[in-house]
Amino acid sequence: MQNLNVETWNKVYSEGRSLLIWPDENVVSSLNKHKGKFSKGIDLACGAGRHTMLMAQMGIDSLGVDSSEASIEFAKNRSESLGLKNIKFVKGLVQDLELEKESFDIVIAWGLIHYLERQDQEEFIDKVLSILKPNGMFLLTLRSEEDTRRTSGKKIEDNRYLVDYFDSGLNEVKQTKMYFWDEAGVRKLLNGFSNLKLGHRGKEPIGSLGNKSAHWLIEAYKKG
Repeated sequence: MQNLNVETWNKVYSEGRSLLIWPDENVVSSLNKHKGKFSKGIDLACGAGRHTMLMAQMGIDSLGVDSSEASIEFAKNRSESLGLKNIKFVKGLVQDLELEKESFDIVIAWGLIHYLERQDQEEFIDKVLSILKPNGMFLLTLRSEEDTRRTSGKKIEDNRYLVDYFDSGLNEVKQTKMYFWDEAGVRKLLNGFSNLKLGHRGKEPIGSLGNKSAHWLIEAYKKG
């Protein structure tokens, strides 16, 4: 049976939507703070490859992975148009990746983990710890409990909700299953890392006042 979240994002990217090209300012800031320290990075659920390309532009050998063929094709074409040579994109599920231990200085998972099954979340965190070099950085987001999709969604299990993610109120509503975290939950999920640095962001888009999109913004470091 097709995974609902994978199916939804495949459809969205195939329609040419959510193919973001500008990197998040928090990712830019984090990479700038460590400029020159990282030589190899991986961007998991990379979408259109905005953060994969940012790393490559900063001199980091970069790998982008996503389950959507449409997004990977878009990312490949854009990276070629930018003349980037130190970059590669691969289509596949993060859960199925086979990667060499301690092979990356930085792992990015921007907008991914809250879509994974709970068991997959735990296995994913273990995989990140495995592929990161000692003192490597894990840069990620997790959905916050302050996100209004949590209160408007249908609860399907403990802290997991079925939410209308795209085209809410229109004829073709696209749904995803999503988890949400408070600060204690964030720290528990990432207790295998050292020196957690947390931020939090909530925003209400133009025309959607009262509908808050809220995330934890996190830098986590593997113990040396």
